[in-house]
Order: sequence, then structure tokens, then C-alpha cells
Amino acid sequence: MISASFGNAPASMTFTRMAEAVDRLAGNIDEEVLVQTGNTAYEFRHASTVRFLTHDQMQDTMKKASIVILQGGWGTISEAIALGKRIVSIPRRVGQECNHPQEEVVRTLEKQGCLLGCYDTATLPEIIETARTYMFKPLPRGESGEIINAFINVL
Repeated sequence: MISASFGNAPASMTFTRMAEAVDRLAGNIDEEVLVQTGNTAYEFRHASTVRFLTHDQMQDTMKKASIVILQGGWGTISEAIALGKRIVSIPRRVGQECNHPQEEVVRTLEKQGCLLGCYDTATLPEIIETARTYMFKPLPRGESGEIINAFINVL
């Protein structure tokens, strides 16, 4: 099972771009795709959906997933890294899909080998295939502050 999570961004910041890509992917693979949609308004045709999950449900879902597809928010990404998951992250666009820069977080963690970034949703199927065999690296405990400070210095 592949799990995808849209987080809990406000309804005004719907993430249709990611929804369309994940739904297309679900329609073209044999593996189940379970999507936590949050406030994203999109009618999925191929993926199983749930609007929100409790923290424990989300943790359980990620543990069961072969790959997790996440928006670029630090919270769920950090939890997926701690679980040792294969992570593909599609960052939201500032001002259009979120109020804070997610791409920088994703690019920083991608350079460290913790996840694969998907910056063009048309490439999601290829990135998922890469993720199946990619050697993801853990983020050693205690390094998150350094990453966050480096990110803040870029801003």
C-alpha cells in the first residue's frame, strides 16, 4: 500500500495538483493507494480516501505503507523519516497552496538523502519507481535544529 497525506492546510489552500497526480498514479498501478485528503477538494476516482486521521492512525498507516507521498510540511516528513519510510514529497507552492516555503525544506532533506522530491507532478510515477529501490538515509537525532537553522538562513 502507498499512503499519501495532504496534511491539514486550510480549505482555501487546496492541493489539487498533488491530488490529480496521486489519483492518476492510483489508476495506473496494482498497489492500493490510501489518501488522507485533509481539506483538499478533489473527487478521487482511483484511490481510497479518508479526510483526516488521528495521529495514531496516521502513524499506523505510514508503518504499513511501502512508500509515503507527503506534502512538504516538516511535521509529517519528520515522523516518516523517524519511521524509516520511503518518502516522496511534493512541496506546495507558496502563496498558492500554502503560506510558507515547503520546497526549500524538501530540497534540503533530499540533498541529505532522506526523501525524494517531486517538483513536477507529471514525473510522480517515475519517482515512485525510483523510491522502491532508493537507499534512503535516516536523519540522525539532533540534526533537525541544524537543518531548520540552515533553512531559516536561506530565507
